[in-house]
Amino acid sequence: MNASESVDAKPAPVNRRWQGIASILILLGALWLLSASRMTWATVLVAADLGPASEVTVIGAQWSPWLVPVALAMVAAVVAQFAVRGWALRVVAILVALGGVLAIFPAISLLTEGEDNLYVVQMADGIRDGVAIDGVPVTTLPGYVVIVSAICVIVGAIFMTRTANQGGMSSKYSSPAARREDLERQIFAER
Repeated sequence: MNASESVDAKPAPVNRRWQGIASILILLGALWLLSASRMTWATVLVAADLGPASEVTVIGAQWSPWLVPVALAMVAAVVAQFAVRGWALRVVAILVALGGVLAIFPAISLLTEGEDNLYVVQMADGIRDGVAIDGVPVTTLPGYVVIVSAICVIVGAIFMTRTANQGGMSSKYSSPAARREDLERQIFAER
């Protein structure tokens, strides 16, 4: 390969199939993260001291406050994959995968510690300090939803990296100087 061939080498045309698959998987993962943040993760049973016994519901956004920001970052990453290429897209894909891994931690704490998790008592709204707690029954479904969404996001990030070496957006969005350079490259490549 000589120097003129390397200069004339153009990125491969964009395969929208991989971008579409990555987008769908990441958006599904973000949607499931958002839904898990609104699900009931636990119910704190507060003992009756002088008043009636009560129950305080803990939703996913209270148990793990970063579920919603991670989901919003996933949506932003889907938009970014259509705008960036090369190493920048690889960085976005790595950040997406790290966000998926980060989302798994609260699900693991829900599934492993469950009713023994006193962290949930601190996160629950409306519980006074020093109140006796009768129990903390948990719901495992949100934990499994978060794990499935994290798997979707990680697989979507892998598909996102498949498009890293492909061409970017059409020349309609390029600056006039970039379009002129592409045109010159095409003309001189024909000679």
